[in-house]
Amino acid sequence: MTNLISLAGLFLGALWALLKVIALQAEKRSNEKFAALQDSITKVGIDMRREAEAARQLETSFLRFQAELPRDYVRRDDFVQAIGSISTRIDNFALRVERALDNRFGGTSQ
Repeated sequence: MTNLISLAGLFLGALWALLKVIALQAEKRSNEKFAALQDSITKVGIDMRREAEAARQLETSFLRFQAELPRDYVRRDDFVQAIGSISTRIDNFALRVERALDNRFGGTSQ
């Protein structure tokens, strides 16, 4: 009977040791998976920061473009207006010179 009890104790001890080894291996695997997951999360965080910085730079560039566009458009509009004004003044001056020459030399006007 004592042999049976000691055999049962030995069996239970071996079973307990086997379960302990299996539990330690499972814990080791889950720790490795969590470490890999943590690395992945860290990499994703770094990538998200880079993307956020790129988006901020793009937004800054776009806002700068929005600020410069009306100024450049107004400059072009002002340039066209100034050239038109100068052209009109030259045409008016040419007409006055032509009329003055016609009046002075008695030419015929068409």
